[in-house]
Amino acid sequence: MHSARHRVQNPDAPHDGATAPPASPAPAAPAPTALGVEIPQLGTARNTWEMDRQAAATLPGAPSSVALARRFVRITAAMWQLSRETLADAELCMSELVCNAVTHTGSSRVHCRLWSARGVLFLEVDDEDRGDLPELGVADADDEHGRGMLLIDSFATAWGAVPRPGTEGKTVWAALALSGE
Repeated sequence: MHSARHRVQNPDAPHDGATAPPASPAPAAPAPTALGVEIPQLGTARNTWEMDRQAAATLPGAPSSVALARRFVRITAAMWQLSRETLADAELCMSELVCNAVTHTGSSRVHCRLWSARGVLFLEVDDEDRGDLPELGVADADDEHGRGMLLIDSFATAWGAVPRPGTEGKTVWAALALSGE
C-alpha cells in the first residue's frame, strides 16, 4: 500500500481508498483502510458507527474561515492527541473543504465537524448550496485553481458529498485512517 504522500509525488501509484462518487449515482463499495476497517458512505457511518469523539465549529462563509478551520483542526488534534502526520493531513483536507465551500457557494456560514469511530477520522463541511457537487478537477500547470479535490483524494482514504435533507445545503466529507492514535 502506498501512503497519501507517495501518491501526491507519484500519481500513478495504486490508490487503495475510494474516490468521489461517479457522475451517475451508483453505490460505492466501502473503502478498506490500512487498519482493515471498511469506510461506508458518510450517512451509513454516521448512523451505524458509535462515535469515539466529536467536535464542531460554525464559521463565517468568508475566505478568512480557511485559517479558522485550520486552527480548529489543530486545537482538536491537540486535545485528541493525534499524531503529527494525522494533524497535517486533517489540516490540509479541512482547509480544502472549507476553501471550496466559501469559494464555490454563496454560503453565509459553513459548519465544520471532526469525529472519529473505528480507527477513522471523519472531516465534514456543511454549506448552504445544493449546487454542483465537488468533483476531481484537471488543472493545467499554470491554473491557480482546480486542485482542491485532487489533494483531498490524494490524502484521504475516502471522500464524497451528500445533500443535507430538509435544507438547501450539502455536506462534503473526507475520511482519514487513524493508525495507532
